[in-house]
Order: sequence, then C-alpha cells, then structure tokens
Amino acid sequence: MRVTVTFDTWAWLEYFAASKRSERVKQVVEASDEICTSAISLLEIKAKFAREKQPYDEFLAFVCRRSRIVDVDKGIALDAAGHCERGLHTVDAVIYATAQSVRSTLLTGDVHFKGLPGVEML
Repeated sequence: MRVTVTFDTWAWLEYFAASKRSERVKQVVEASDEICTSAISLLEIKAKFAREKQPYDEFLAFVCRRSRIVDVDKGIALDAAGHCERGLHTVDAVIYATAQSVRSTLLTGDVHFKGLPGVEML
C-alpha cells in the first residue's frame, strides 16, 4: 500500500453521515490505497459523538482498521505551531502537519484549509 491521502476529521464525519459530499471519501475508503488519520481526529470524532450522546466505539474502530493512525510527535507538533502562526486553529494545524509529515494530500471540506498546498477540498 502507498499513502495517498490523509483524512481530516471532516472527511470521516461526512463518510459516516453518508452525505452527498461523501462520495469522494467513499471512493478512497473503498480503494486499496493507504489512508492516514491524525490521532487528534480520534479525539474530535469521539467528542462529537459523545456530545450528541451517540455511540462511537464502532466508528472509532472502523477508522483505526481502515487507516494508519499517526501519533502527534515532536516534529508534527513543531510544524503545526508554524501553521498556527499563519492562522490555522491548533487542531487543524496538527492535522495539516500530519498530512505533510507522511507526504500525502489532506482530504477535507473544512474551509479553514482552503487554498493551502497539498489539500483536496470537497
């Protein structure tokens, strides 16, 4: 497998919602290419479902089975700080730095990433 894409939390949530905007996400999930996901996205997914009092274990287990979870290490944290200086929120900066660390495209629909290199907007 080859890493081609890193999913932003937005992409996973659209996939789980089976929204109209999730078609591209579904194509990637069903392909054999490797997907990466920042560990910080697990926090965001669990927090969203918990806030809505929805079960989340099955969704988190699927993300962990279908993608390689990338831990936030020193390099990612320091790179993310630079993206914060340019206006990204901390969590978004960590996810963006994660995609860059594995040299993949970030798949998202979150407007905070619009115009950044290496981002595929949905």
